[in-house]
Amino acid sequence: MKAGFIAVVGRPNVGKSTLINKLVSEKVAIVSDKAGTTRDNIKGILNFKDNQYIFIDTPGIHKPQHLLGEYMTNIAVKILKDVDIILFLIDASKPIGTGDMFVMDRINENAKKKPKILLVNKVDLISDEQKEEKLKEIEEKLGEFNKIIFASGMYSFGISKLLEALDPYLEEGVKYYPDDMYTDMSTYRIITEIVREKILLKTRDEIPHSVAVEIINVERKEGKKDKFDINIYVERDSQKGIIIGKDGKMLKEIGVEARKEIEELLGEKIYLGLWVKVKDDWRKRKPFLKELGYVEEK
Repeated sequence: MKAGFIAVVGRPNVGKSTLINKLVSEKVAIVSDKAGTTRDNIKGILNFKDNQYIFIDTPGIHKPQHLLGEYMTNIAVKILKDVDIILFLIDASKPIGTGDMFVMDRINENAKKKPKILLVNKVDLISDEQKEEKLKEIEEKLGEFNKIIFASGMYSFGISKLLEALDPYLEEGVKYYPDDMYTDMSTYRIITEIVREKILLKTRDEIPHSVAVEIINVERKEGKKDKFDINIYVERDSQKGIIIGKDGKMLKEIGVEARKEIEELLGEKIYLGLWVKVKDDWRKRKPFLKELGYVEEK
């Protein structure tokens, strides 16, 4: 038995959450094409061939523009010091840019001596010739790694090579979680993330970045469906109108899709009540961010 904690890091929207969901064969992290989808460090636990791999999905590391962004980057950088292995993701289909090099600088500042594996994700989008060009670009812009792996989180290509590369750096004789556990995230947190994902998938522009979700009440009565009341927070009245939609159509669609997935998670039918509230500039307000669990206590 061997086990280890692996920080999955990279700039926003390189496929970290998709990769972790594929690795553990469960949906532990919500996925969308919007940068900043992941806001917390989320553990995905894989038990494979007597080894336990604890992958930590992190928010995309970037230069923050508000207090929420600062929190997201800080927790992603902080985890670099606490894990056994750094798994750095880049997008095979895009040039290595300042965002990737910003992440590399944070790794070198906080985890220079830790084993570093580079996963070149979305390899299905490039040719063999482009792979060779990418290797040269990696050497020039990012430096050396213990291992470089070309993979596709979307299609599970390269997963076995990744696990082989991680294996030598796991700690022997330990096991941190039971075999049937695939995440340490609470059920209530998963429920709020499901609702937020449906909003991300159905809205555009500033809406996805301006949304927060909170369970405000859970009502349980014997012989009846459990009822979950959830607040959706936005920063502007115009954003509230977009999420509610004409005659409430958008909010109803979000609710129907979220409820179905929550029922699959819980294994039972529920009532889901969604309410849209305006909190001006909530991403810049520390007390409200604390309420939502987004600001760490020092």
